[in-house]
Amino acid sequence: MLVLKDVDYLQVNLNSLVADYDRHTLANLYQPIIGYKAVALYFTLLTEVDNQKINTIISHKNIFDRMQINAGDFVDSRKFLEAVGLLKTYVTDLKGNKLYTYELYAPKTPKLFFDNTLLYGMLIKNLGEAEANKLKNVYLLNSTPEGKEITASFIEVFSPDLDDPAFRKAMLSSGTIAGRSSAKLNSGFSYELFFKTLEEISQISAEAFSKKTMKEIERLATLYGVSEESAAQAVSEIYNPKASKDERIDFEALKQIFEDESKYHFLRKRSATGYVSGKVSSQTDLASKINLMETYAPKDYLKVLQNGTEPAVSDVRIIEELSRKYHLPNCVINAIIDYVLTKNDNILNKAFADKVAASIVREGITTTVDAMNYLKKVSSKGRRSKKPKEETDVVTTTNPTVKETEEEIPDWDQMIKDLEEGYDNGEN
Repeated sequence: MLVLKDVDYLQVNLNSLVADYDRHTLANLYQPIIGYKAVALYFTLLTEVDNQKINTIISHKNIFDRMQINAGDFVDSRKFLEAVGLLKTYVTDLKGNKLYTYELYAPKTPKLFFDNTLLYGMLIKNLGEAEANKLKNVYLLNSTPEGKEITASFIEVFSPDLDDPAFRKAMLSSGTIAGRSSAKLNSGFSYELFFKTLEEISQISAEAFSKKTMKEIERLATLYGVSEESAAQAVSEIYNPKASKDERIDFEALKQIFEDESKYHFLRKRSATGYVSGKVSSQTDLASKINLMETYAPKDYLKVLQNGTEPAVSDVRIIEELSRKYHLPNCVINAIIDYVLTKNDNILNKAFADKVAASIVREGITTTVDAMNYLKKVSSKGRRSKKPKEETDVVTTTNPTVKETEEEIPDWDQMIKDLEEGYDNGEN
């Protein structure tokens, strides 16, 4: 894990032209998703591009002082910018210090923003559908010209001779000129590797699929922990070239193949002494548990908690619904699974899981640790009143070695209420 220090150096590269109307887009559309601190960091780094004409490389302390923020706020804001495709970060080891190179990208145009399910979806989640649609209406084109168009064409006005040497020189010209470039939102699924494998084992090209189809393939492969190579193999087996672009893949069949693949994928992860245990036997095992959550697909993680027993079909459906409905990362889905099982007598209850997932989405949580910390706070609010000390201790977690007293058993109804209201009382 990299720790950003005040003395670490930074430089900023601008990978795209940024126009005045981009500031409007950032304030209107991106700010409700990433927050004002991330927007402020974007503009500060953008300003630094010009400042570098005087000071080529500066330390992070210079930025911290200028923005009046600390390293933690800087890193959090930087990650928000990276997540929405406004920034890419590179690091180079120097003697004793590090050099961070920040590559800035222009925000998407309003049309591309609203065409992007993840960005538009987050805007709806954070503002509500009504407010999000009001913003969308700001960018609608209302031009409805009447009459016959008589606009002059380029050919009509300039009558260019395309055999002229000037046009040949323009065609052969090389070099990279600054243009408009937006970074792709990264989910960890490599389209390049997927299509490379697909072309090696079949005659299917990238043009054979619609964008919507590829997004669903990516989602299912990520959910079940299937590699790009295995996903390509499965797609080649069920591909129907006679159907329309949106219907060439039978996703129910693909899901079944991925489920079967995940069984073998899980078996390959077994330790020499048997299945890896996902139960925490002490505080020192917490890091191992977090690592399991971050490396296993949700179905595999549930199988770990069940000592290698195949999850019930109903449980798999709940996991699938969490992924499809809330678009949460696998690691966060694993944290939800663990939490619901712990607090609900080892039963993966759909209604409870939905409430937990919805609350996590409202909080904008995308990491395992943040999810666990948030749920711990919610759980602490929902505990019952204290029982007499002489009562026998009882086990309330999936871990037989970690005990909680009766006073720590959560009130299910109160917990649901807290989840619906959100955790915004200022407690730490």
